[in-house]
Amino acid sequence: MLSDFSSKKEKPAWREWLESLLVVAIIAILVRSFVVAPFKIPSSSMVPTLEVGDYIFVLRYPYGLRIPFTDMQFFAHPPKRGDVAVFDFPEDRSKDYIKRIIGLPGDMIEYTDNKLSVNGVEMPLTLEGRRTYFLADGEADVSERFTEKLFDVEHAVLRKDYSIRDGAWKVPEGMFFVLGDNRNNSRDSRFWGYVPQSFLVGHAAIVWWSWDGHAQKVRWERLGHLVE
Repeated sequence: MLSDFSSKKEKPAWREWLESLLVVAIIAILVRSFVVAPFKIPSSSMVPTLEVGDYIFVLRYPYGLRIPFTDMQFFAHPPKRGDVAVFDFPEDRSKDYIKRIIGLPGDMIEYTDNKLSVNGVEMPLTLEGRRTYFLADGEADVSERFTEKLFDVEHAVLRKDYSIRDGAWKVPEGMFFVLGDNRNNSRDSRFWGYVPQSFLVGHAAIVWWSWDGHAQKVRWERLGHLVE
């Protein structure tokens, strides 16, 4: 005997809305956990690549699929030298940090007199001029702006004529050495050590919004800026 579908009660409107919202919420959680997530830049440690007040999209999948709230990774893939990566801060995993990947497992990193060497090769610097920028607390600072050639990756850095931390480090297996592009205003692997593969959150991709807190205006020219 066939059922009389017309005799069945229709779902209440509130239930249809609730089910739709639940589906949307699940999709949003999955996308944010495994595909792409928004982050805000709160400090000047990555100036001039990233400014205080930049809002960026971070791709989560390039380094593997990590189960939220765990260290479990599937299809783990190491970052490339030169990537700008977001990761759990090793000294407080409730915080997200963003730095540039400089050293891969097995690399010998040396930082002396504000000059970077990787495996005995000094990374060339080309002076571009001077750069004034504002710290997170609104105080102005001035540094020289360089283009650094990290083997085949060129990127901008700020530095002064003195170093805040010199040393030599041998990167262990499964670990990565990171530096901020603002070399005199960054707490990074020179101070607290290495980033494990399982702490990697994702690869910074694009600036989707940027607010200049000092000037109280939108930095329109940065919207759509690719993070390189």
